[in-house]
Amino acid sequence: LSCRHYSRRGVCVPSCRFTEGETREFAQGGECFECHPECERIEGNVTCNGSGADTCTRCAHYRDGPHCV
Repeated sequence: LSCRHYSRRGVCVPSCRFTEGETREFAQGGECFECHPECERIEGNVTCNGSGADTCTRCAHYRDGPHCV
């Protein structure tokens, strides 16, 4: 089984929650994954580009080197 657009936990979806929604996501290999909890949710813009605390666009709290803490 393959999805036309994206998959979230095994369910086909038209898009990931890149710029809106309570939980923000990024895509990797056609699958939607949640951003790290320390990433600040940015309305209308991408919140992260990976799963780690070092892939946040902005930190919800503080930055320690490349990582949000």
